[in-house]
Amino acid sequence: MSESGGVGSGPDPADLEQADPETADRRAGARSGEALLDAVELMDRLRRQGPWESTQTHDSLRRYLLEETYEFLDAVDSGDQRHLLEELGDLLLQVLFHARVAADHPDHPFDIDDVARAFTAKVSDRTHGVLDGPVDLETQLRQWEERKAAEKKRDSVLDGIATAQPSLALAQKVVERLDAAGFPAGSIPSTVTTVSVVGGEASVEDDLRRAVLAFMQTVRAAEDRARAAGLTPRSADQWRRFLGEPGSGDHDQAT
Repeated sequence: MSESGGVGSGPDPADLEQADPETADRRAGARSGEALLDAVELMDRLRRQGPWESTQTHDSLRRYLLEETYEFLDAVDSGDQRHLLEELGDLLLQVLFHARVAADHPDHPFDIDDVARAFTAKVSDRTHGVLDGPVDLETQLRQWEERKAAEKKRDSVLDGIATAQPSLALAQKVVERLDAAGFPAGSIPSTVTTVSVVGGEASVEDDLRRAVLAFMQTVRAAEDRARAAGLTPRSADQWRRFLGEPGSGDHDQAT
């Protein structure tokens, strides 16, 4: 971690093993995840004793989480395992830090154990097919989305998408969600799938965001019409019908 409040990345694990041959032996006999307990304890001490750490909030830590995420992506692109190890550690710090901050909430506290339990419960539920036996990729992805939808009780395939993310990432997420829901690719406007660089970077970001948000409203309106008809669109023909496109089976009814 470069500037995130004085908590460094620590010595390189490979260097530690060279300096202390017993380190590798201890690792070999340790249960995976045991070192996380030390990390949790360290974060707790820093939160209680550190002049900087003790004053941080979820909001004040936002920039560091974003910064570390981009640094991790750079490490992935580099293909350097040592760099990747370091940046994963920095991301872990962010998770531990936010969980420790949450533990101090006066009304609704939770800690890192609650985070871990929530993760285990969610992923176990969504991967029943995988955990119970071999499944193919298509089945796993379908079951994941079905269970996710059941958990969230979403009214729209677009619910839960963070609209504050960069516009390119937002557009990609919207297209991915719609593709998984059987939305016809030809019904996605070019203003969402194509970026025209005119007027500078800020203009591109703003124009694309406006186009994506407007398209999301169009999709939600189609879902509302489908819901009124007692349907949930999950095929290209159904989507076209409730989008009210000319040539769709029930164009007149949809409009």
